[in-house]
Amino acid sequence: MTSASNIRMKLAKILLSTFLLANSITFAQSSSAVSGSVEGSTSTGDKITLQEAIDFALKNNLSIKQNNLQVEQGLNTLEQSKWARYPTLNGGTNFNLFSGRNINPYTNGIITNTVGSNGFGLNSGVTLFDGYQTRNGIALNQLNLEASRLDLQAMKNQITLNIVVGYLNVLSQQDLLAVAQRQMQVTQTQLERTQKLVNAGSLPETNLYDIKAQLANDEVSVVNAENAIVSAKLTLKQLMNAGADRDIEVVRVEVPNPNIQPYPSSSAQVYEIAQSFLADVQAADMRVKASQKSVDIAKGLKMPVISASAGFNSSYSTAAEKVSVTQKIVETEAGYVNVAGTRYPVVGYLPTSSATSEKIKYFRQLGGNSNASLGLSIRIPIFNGYSTKFRLTTAQINQKQSEVQAENVRLRLRQDIDQAYVNLTNSAKRYSALGNQVKALEESFRAAESRFNVGSLNALDYSISKTNLDRARINQIQAKYDYIFRIKILDFYQNKPLSF
Repeated sequence: MTSASNIRMKLAKILLSTFLLANSITFAQSSSAVSGSVEGSTSTGDKITLQEAIDFALKNNLSIKQNNLQVEQGLNTLEQSKWARYPTLNGGTNFNLFSGRNINPYTNGIITNTVGSNGFGLNSGVTLFDGYQTRNGIALNQLNLEASRLDLQAMKNQITLNIVVGYLNVLSQQDLLAVAQRQMQVTQTQLERTQKLVNAGSLPETNLYDIKAQLANDEVSVVNAENAIVSAKLTLKQLMNAGADRDIEVVRVEVPNPNIQPYPSSSAQVYEIAQSFLADVQAADMRVKASQKSVDIAKGLKMPVISASAGFNSSYSTAAEKVSVTQKIVETEAGYVNVAGTRYPVVGYLPTSSATSEKIKYFRQLGGNSNASLGLSIRIPIFNGYSTKFRLTTAQINQKQSEVQAENVRLRLRQDIDQAYVNLTNSAKRYSALGNQVKALEESFRAAESRFNVGSLNALDYSISKTNLDRARINQIQAKYDYIFRIKILDFYQNKPLSF
């Protein structure tokens, strides 16, 4: 998760690079003159406004895409936990073939035939009570989802601020180029005037050589300024995740000269507003709440779990047969008996039976073999190696860590705002002092130029006077954008628009 400290550090690096570049433009020296005049910077690339640059970056930034996927994953986890409240329902079937000595699944008798069987089952289960673990798990996943969304918003805020800084850096480099070009034009005009004075014999020829050397240095400064614009644009394109080969031209925004006035809000007021909306702080608070739910889930492990189940099953077997038995009485002569000299036949009646069998049809077996079941189970935790105890302790430690982390986020935010406020005050003082310095050096340079033109000032002193003025103007531009950067940082902490 990104923080306001990272924003301030990146901003400081950009400001430092701008400062170093400004000084390199002023003091750049060349061993040989740069031939030809240098024209102003013109761009034929795609024009892009500040808002378009921000929109492009938010759409194409890979970190934002990755965080979007994390949000989608969190939403998927939340939906999954919600469905855990509903009963489960599963069905199954099986097919078996047995040969050799087997048990008839229909009669449980021993047979030696090949037997095939087919079974069906439908089972359902639902958790009636689990120590509120499912309910707390849903709340935990909801909080984690909100924290992920806030992380995404925090990243978008930082990228937006980075684009503003990069965009203004391009504008500041363009202003520095304009100053370098004006410096070169002044030197070019002075060269032409000196040439005439040397030709007329009013000035020694050494003055002409010194002015040509100064012009060569100014030309190098212009080239350096043009190169700095290319580097600033490349940095902006990298922040936008745009191709390095794409030629862009930033549309200039009206960046007014700073009106040095006290910032309308105090440091404490800025902090109060920032902590109420800043996504970093809200995400940290969400994680504190999530850790509390994790503790509740761990406590739920101590409670019984009550579950209900239901099932329906049926089967079919090729060995299943329906046996029909037929009985009848058969009359037979068993012999004779002699009664008073008369023979009488003895007739016996013997019962006999015969059996026939037929296969029981498939669907008839399924209907006759079906059975249903209902069940209720209670699992009571008694001893589980203290795993519940250790899990609860871990959850409580994580809760304390998240609380400390939230306090640390607020502490860093307060420190960053205090530092930003001090930086703004110092920047305002520096810009005001540089304004006075530029005015004084302009008057000094006009006097030095007049003395040089009449031959009462040598070229070296003239160049020193011009260099001092050039350096002051460059420092003033740097201080201007530095002050604007500081204003935008405090505006960012108050959720104010970063546009101009």
